[in-house]
Amino acid sequence: MSSQDKSVPSSQFAAGTEQQVTPPAVVTTSKGIMTAFAAFAIWSAFPLYFKQLSDYDSFEIIGHRVMWTFVCILIVLTATRRWQWIQELREKPSILLITFVSGVLIATNWLTYVWAVNSNQLLAASLGYFICPLIGILMSMLFLKERLRPLQWIAVGLALISVIIQVILLGSLPWVSLVIAGTFSIYGIMQRRTLLKALDGLFIETILLVPFFIWWFWQADVNSSHLSFWFSRDIWLLMLAGPITLIPLLLFNKSTKQVAYSILSFMNYMTPSLIFCLAVFYYDESFDTQRLLVFGLIWIALLLFSIDLWRHRPSKQLQRTASANTSTK
Repeated sequence: MSSQDKSVPSSQFAAGTEQQVTPPAVVTTSKGIMTAFAAFAIWSAFPLYFKQLSDYDSFEIIGHRVMWTFVCILIVLTATRRWQWIQELREKPSILLITFVSGVLIATNWLTYVWAVNSNQLLAASLGYFICPLIGILMSMLFLKERLRPLQWIAVGLALISVIIQVILLGSLPWVSLVIAGTFSIYGIMQRRTLLKALDGLFIETILLVPFFIWWFWQADVNSSHLSFWFSRDIWLLMLAGPITLIPLLLFNKSTKQVAYSILSFMNYMTPSLIFCLAVFYYDESFDTQRLLVFGLIWIALLLFSIDLWRHRPSKQLQRTASANTSTK
């Protein structure tokens, strides 16, 4: 889910309040389920792709991912003549600063994920995306002043306990997991404060970062520092980072209009689950008793979180509102 970059809906990771405006209900279709499944499946397969780039510097990989994502989005925006966001920037130029900061956050998320994949720490990356919803509701409380419900408090508490257990039993802070979850959760919070749509926002984020990576390629001693590399066959594998970033995002954005919020939220666990399976059963990463305890607590926390999410799903809120309105007539 790396990427779940902008790839994963930040709103899924935020706590709700009773006073919040309930989003309109979405009718779930089989086509929507398949579209969402395709998006999550592609995100789940990211490690298979990034493992093929293990000979490259992680920062170099992210530089190419940013550049080729920018190129792909530019093609889409040009083909669809989608430039409304320019007027939004003119009316509110402060969006640029917010978007730049969010771009740095998502690039950091991508970088940490790629480093984890090529450093045989897929389990840590998987854990990071598992705890994203829990970090997200905690961020909502801290930054959006939202009140947590009882089950959400328990879920967050179990997540904190799991981190403490890892520090005590494994002797190290799970920084990879915390950076992945933290950057993505803060990124999600920032997306809730911007008027830009996902695709438009990602385009601006990448275009603001492209000059930095061009400068880095020019002064760093990596493959991309040499002009001949850009005209070699090796560049094609790195160029794929653009479409594989954009395609699942477009699929996911489409699915949000065809799949109910609660179902989409549960499907979101598919990505870290498949990454976990890849780490343990395909790449043979060590999964001992201590890690089982850590993951076990997170899974229990996610179960409680999911129960709370189901109880307060938008359709249920609409039913309660309708009943309340009927009773007052």
